[in-house]
Amino acid sequence: MIGASRSLRELTSALCGRALPGTDWKSTVELANHALLTPALFEALAGFGQLALLGVEMREYLAFIHECNRQRNLRLSEQLRVAVAELNRHGIVPLLLKGAVPLFHARSDDVPSRMTSDLDVAVDPVKLPVARACLKRLGYICSADGREMVHAQHVGVLELRAYQTGSLNRSECVRQSAIQVRVPSTEARAMHWILHDLVKEGDYWRGRIDLRHLHDLAQLAQTNGLEWRIIRDGMPDQSARNAFDTQLRALHHLFGTAVPEEFIRRPLIRLHHWRRVFTSSHPLIGAPLRLAGNLAWGARKLSRSGDRILRDPFDLLHRGIRLMMDRDHRSKV
Repeated sequence: MIGASRSLRELTSALCGRALPGTDWKSTVELANHALLTPALFEALAGFGQLALLGVEMREYLAFIHECNRQRNLRLSEQLRVAVAELNRHGIVPLLLKGAVPLFHARSDDVPSRMTSDLDVAVDPVKLPVARACLKRLGYICSADGREMVHAQHVGVLELRAYQTGSLNRSECVRQSAIQVRVPSTEARAMHWILHDLVKEGDYWRGRIDLRHLHDLAQLAQTNGLEWRIIRDGMPDQSARNAFDTQLRALHHLFGTAVPEEFIRRPLIRLHHWRRVFTSSHPLIGAPLRLAGNLAWGARKLSRSGDRILRDPFDLLHRGIRLMMDRDHRSKV
């Protein structure tokens, strides 16, 4: 339990270039592996001249993972460009989301270290059938839900979706060579990550932290700067604003990011932040808190399920069991 708490602190410090004396690198790298931050850890240590703190085998391991991820990202970047070019030929300028944005900007000599599981691309809802047909002509096959599209010769899943109304108001058109995309503003990208994790996936209620996305936010704030007040004003309701403030407190605590003090000092926000860090750092004794959070999230989802209970009660029961058992934990801590 103490080890888990220490690993969280040691990993986030190393990612900021402040490796702590006596760091247990084995546990730290294990946590980085789980959180999909291993290439970012290698890049941070290399950038701050701290690779010598590791043993030879650990350095070689991190370098190997970093290079494998670099090669994969090169292939993902090319895959994205081919797909965008095909969409452009049919008059579609897609909106790139999440990890697809840095991949679009990537150069062969400067590939992002971020581990990316899929390519998120959004198009005008009216043009969604045309976009799907374009990708099928390239050899993509639709999954059962119709959003995920896979290609036998490509390394990543392409997730095609319709963008939400108003999303183009916070994006700009970007052209590279002969292809053109829309890229969300940094504030829109930050808002998307926060709403996706804390509201859509319930991390605010369930007491979970997606360290990779938190690291993404820290890097966005460091390299581009973020207008936190603008993002907070765009939150849909008070519950979402509380989730936003809780994420900002985690960002400040774990990565040292400067955020408005008035957003993170309320007792409620301090309590929610403590609960997330405690259950992440002490998974055994924090299990009752995690279960209570899952129950709260499950009750919230149940209250909004409407007639889905009558249409497919067994599917809802299956989802409920997975939620209670935290089976959708994935890379979160």
